[in-house]
Amino acid sequence: MDTGAQLGYRLTLHAWCPPYTEKELKDELIHDHRFSFWSTILTGRLVSQNFARGENADASSTLPRVDFQQYRYVPEKQGTSTTSNFYEFIGETELEVTGETVEEQGNAYHLKYHRIHRVVLPRESMTCTLVLRGPRERNFSNVYNTAYPNTDTSNGNVMFSREELAGKFAGILANVNGA
Repeated sequence: MDTGAQLGYRLTLHAWCPPYTEKELKDELIHDHRFSFWSTILTGRLVSQNFARGENADASSTLPRVDFQQYRYVPEKQGTSTTSNFYEFIGETELEVTGETVEEQGNAYHLKYHRIHRVVLPRESMTCTLVLRGPRERNFSNVYNTAYPNTDTSNGNVMFSREELAGKFAGILANVNGA
């Protein structure tokens, strides 16, 4: 649910449902956001890895640093059934893993827009969260990856059909009721 206003709030249901495709398993999913948000874990447990950019990392840390390609992600809506997204290649950047957070079912947490993280895909069972996104604090987010191309970075998303969405809601409801 979304007001569509830049300063509005959005309520989003996220579901991570194993098994995954090989492509989903290889996607690195490291990113920050355009907005800060609050999230409640409805089912399962949410494991996230946290990162810092090389220039913001702890100089005395012995944690490994890895080079990634940085992209500025800007979504653009086109029509009602597809969304066109643009990933602008920014350059190489170094990220350091700074830790891991684990949120159990029933927990709630807050994440600031600039925090770099990735959700570790749950392998055994569905994890479902209800997210309240705050007002946009900037018009882009950053994505970090080693596999995306440096050029031709437009990417289209296809929305779920009514039938696909009904099936996903049924799976979520079954998991919530069984929890």
